[in-house]
Amino acid sequence: MTKYHPYSKPDQVEALKFALLRRVALYCMWLHAGLIGVFWHLEVNILALVNVWSVLMWYTGIKLIDASKPSIALRVFCLEVAIHATLVCAYLGMSLGFQYYLWTVSCLMLLDYQLRLRNAVIYSVVLITLFAALELLFGDIAYQYRYQQLLPYVHFANVLICGIPMIYTISHIRKMTVQQRDKLEELAAHDPLTQMFNRRYARELITHAKESCISTHSPLCLVMADIDHFKKINDTFGHDKGDQILKSVAETIKAHIYPADIAVRWGGEEFLIVLAPCSCGEAMQRMEKLRRAVEAISFENEILKVTMSFGVASWDPSQSFEVIIQHADAALYDSKHSGRNRITAAPILRVSEGVS
Repeated sequence: MTKYHPYSKPDQVEALKFALLRRVALYCMWLHAGLIGVFWHLEVNILALVNVWSVLMWYTGIKLIDASKPSIALRVFCLEVAIHATLVCAYLGMSLGFQYYLWTVSCLMLLDYQLRLRNAVIYSVVLITLFAALELLFGDIAYQYRYQQLLPYVHFANVLICGIPMIYTISHIRKMTVQQRDKLEELAAHDPLTQMFNRRYARELITHAKESCISTHSPLCLVMADIDHFKKINDTFGHDKGDQILKSVAETIKAHIYPADIAVRWGGEEFLIVLAPCSCGEAMQRMEKLRRAVEAISFENEILKVTMSFGVASWDPSQSFEVIIQHADAALYDSKHSGRNRITAAPILRVSEGVS
């Protein structure tokens, strides 16, 4: 798999995810640094010392991310949050809301793709179980230090502080994931050289186009088009020039079709164009405009001229795609056999007339 090749490009979603994790880690490191002074002021010296340890843990995790070990860093962060939340609840009770940080890290654990899903789920469940257990263990402990009147506001702030980083991280990952999904769908549907639809995706579109034309009793035409003497062009001018010609011809085709039409790179220098809705007479006129536009393209300071041949077939609803493409192929062959750079219409035949 290319994913594991030494020269493969790193996964963009993973790179973004751990860049975001680093920002969150910096945020948490400075937050814990601030809590050292807060707990010292409250004369809960043990928790002040715990926060010194917490700062060191977050700093260690950041260094692990910088060393391309984000999975280990994430586990370090989860361990720190679990221990910190437990100790704060044990000393100060549940009213401050420090237990909610366990929800944040339990969700973040599921983003560690280097862990097997089963293991990530187990870790997340352990953290949530710890969250539930804290209420049983320390639910009766009353806060007995300064500023008791501020407890509701501290609880409110902790809920925001633990929730916002998770929302921030997951929203950015969602954005990147959607972008990558759209990119993959684009790659799956299009030929990479010409950016026209590929055969696999086009078959689905063509099926829908036929069904639409049948339901609206509209005509439908299929065109096979081929660049003349393309092998000779490749042999004489090289494959890079051949690719340039394919891209130029593809752009010309796309400029001469309507939004409802379907343009496909069918293979090599061969193109399939589905005109829907479109009569055979209209298809002939439109392909003549396209033929002239292709003929007007010049390469190598007008030394190299390109032409195309076309085969047009009117698609009877009773015919299968395989049958109608054979008709268009036969018409294209007639254009080639008759001197190229021309358009030939296939005779309109019905299944009842013995078309095979």
